[in-house]
Amino acid sequence: MAAIDYLVQKGFAAKIQGKRIVVSPASRLTDDVRAYIKAHRLELIAELAANDGIERRCHWQIIRAGKPLCVMIGEPMTREEALSAARYRWPDVDLAPD
Repeated sequence: MAAIDYLVQKGFAAKIQGKRIVVSPASRLTDDVRAYIKAHRLELIAELAANDGIERRCHWQIIRAGKPLCVMIGEPMTREEALSAARYRWPDVDLAPD
């Protein structure tokens, strides 16, 4: 079962607002549902973002001088967002081809 399906079954709707997940109706949130949202935050963000047609990943291979430098791991982001984040630290890097 997808993370968002759990919320839907409980009668909630969710959307992304910036880097936050907004769940409604907030007045019905229980401690169990809050704990579920916290534990499945990245999954929920990825599932909600997937509906916009833009690929997002949680990991990106960073390439510097033609050689792998590291793997950047974090919240789901587009290729452009990942490249911008990587170039903030290393201006001369690229991402491995898809």
